[in-house]
Amino acid sequence: MNAEDQPLAILVEDNLMFAMMVEPALKKLGYRVRILSAGAEAAARIAGEAPELVFVNLTTQRYPAPQLVREMRARDELAETPIVGYAGHVEREFFQAGRAAGATLVVPNSAIRAALPEVLEKVRSRLSGIAEGEDD
Repeated sequence: MNAEDQPLAILVEDNLMFAMMVEPALKKLGYRVRILSAGAEAAARIAGEAPELVFVNLTTQRYPAPQLVREMRARDELAETPIVGYAGHVEREFFQAGRAAGATLVVPNSAIRAALPEVLEKVRSRLSGIAEGEDD
């Protein structure tokens, strides 16, 4: 499969070490990966990329990640795009903020690193439930 034919996953992450751990795992699962920093123009840049999936570090210090999630949800081209937020397992306020902002799923950092296929399956399951009219 040509790289351009692979679905695009965008990772909004300012921690390069974390991004370098996640990128190969996403590639192994068949995604092209683009790593972006959070910032005021991030939602527009992400929308221009037309990703299949977006991962957002909810604890980034550069820009309020919940605000970025809301900005992505407000854009027609990203309104239905799966957004997976993540934070440290003890940072529950970020989990709540990510869900309230419109993230499809919020998981601990460890799930992104160690259980990415399961996270993606959960996203697919959640999206199929929404399509069938189920509520959380």
